[in-house]
Amino acid sequence: MQLIRLKLPGNSIRNRIVITVLATVVLVSMLGTALSGREQANRLLNDLKAESQVLTSVFGDTLSDPLWDYDYQMVQQRLDRLAATGAITGARVFDNKGEKLAEVLVAGFDPEIAGDYLVFDRTITAESGERVGTLFLWVSTAGVSSDVWRVVRNDATTGATLAVLTAVVVFLGVNLISGPLSRVTAAMIRIGEGALNTPVPERGRDDEVSRMAEALERLRQKGLRVEQVERELRRANANLEQRVTERTAELERARQQAVEANRAKTEFLANMSHDLRTPLNAILGFSEMMRAHAFGPLGDPRYDEYIEDIHHSGSLLISLINDLLDISKVEAGKYELTEEPVDMRALVESCIRQVAAGAEAAGHRLKAEVDRNLPVLRGDERVLTQILNNLLSNAVKFTPEGGLIQVKSWCDARDRIFLSVSDNGIGMTSEGVKKALKPFEQAHNPRAREHKGTGLGLHLCDNFMELFGGAMTIESALGEGTTVTVSFPPERAIRRKRLA
Repeated sequence: MQLIRLKLPGNSIRNRIVITVLATVVLVSMLGTALSGREQANRLLNDLKAESQVLTSVFGDTLSDPLWDYDYQMVQQRLDRLAATGAITGARVFDNKGEKLAEVLVAGFDPEIAGDYLVFDRTITAESGERVGTLFLWVSTAGVSSDVWRVVRNDATTGATLAVLTAVVVFLGVNLISGPLSRVTAAMIRIGEGALNTPVPERGRDDEVSRMAEALERLRQKGLRVEQVERELRRANANLEQRVTERTAELERARQQAVEANRAKTEFLANMSHDLRTPLNAILGFSEMMRAHAFGPLGDPRYDEYIEDIHHSGSLLISLINDLLDISKVEAGKYELTEEPVDMRALVESCIRQVAAGAEAAGHRLKAEVDRNLPVLRGDERVLTQILNNLLSNAVKFTPEGGLIQVKSWCDARDRIFLSVSDNGIGMTSEGVKKALKPFEQAHNPRAREHKGTGLGLHLCDNFMELFGGAMTIESALGEGTTVTVSFPPERAIRRKRLA
């Protein structure tokens, strides 16, 4: 079923005010008519009830003598005369046993069928006070309904007339307001569309519309100024675009120079680190022979201390050079992994043995948990050892005496292998974590500065994990410890049954 929508001519404020007032008058008139009709109905019905009560009482008294004399014909005659007056629609007289003695029904009235009528009853008694029968009268309320509808029609006609007169008066009154408002609105629309030279009407009057017009005029003047500024901005923008184009070209040249300088730095570090390895290996080799007194004692005991310092310094320097060389290769994209099956349990045990002496000297407890069903990892064992050693060394270095360091390795349902190192050490802030992942930087922590380091460890681990196609995450809070977790993609997991 298609709904029919009523479209009003226009959607102006004038039409809406007229419609609103007209609807209000109509609703008030309808409500007043309904209340008036209801009041009239109640009044007429109460009058009818009172009159019928009196009629029942008086007529019942006139039937006492005929009923006492058993003159039922007289009773019937009196009922007929009562019906002829048009006051009732039906009447019945019953004896004390409920037997019907007389009856009159007007125009086929049937009291057994529900309708618009009232029922009244009266007990009839003789002069002696003895009960001789009962009278029932049925009185129609149709006359009341007719009177009520006549009143409602008169009120409705009055209300409709009032609504029309009100609409005409309101329409004429609203025109006095909406006319100036319409002219200001039309000017506002043209100005809003960009015609800023449109004159604003209705200015100079002392009312709300005039104040609106004055505000629109100020807005128009501002629009003119803005338009002028926009023209100047467009001219300035054209000059600026030319300068930006030139500056972009300069920045691109600078970027190219920076890329070339970074590439040259990487190649220099790689070459320099390689050139330094040979003499450092000789220093370490000869210092180890002198520490072992391969050709006899050195003589003065102070030489033994010097040799220890030489060997220790050389070891730190060769470690730094190795890290620099690895970072240079990774950043230059020249680092190649040596892929082989790696037993994670053996790897964890080996790395823990390497840091066990330092952890024991600091009073730390080392704990390892490796999943029994952990797959073999396809990776570079030397790189994996370097990653785990760096994480363990940091945990030992930044954990106060008597701390707990835990190493865990497990596999999830997607065959991703995880390796984590956690401690209850000094921890880092979120800013500290960001700095720790940058090369040559350490977290801003007073205790962290007590420990010497190049700041390459975590940065190198992060780069190595990218080579494996994995990821490294750091969870840390200042004073609550740190947990570093590395994860390897599923394609690097080799189930043991495949190696059989």
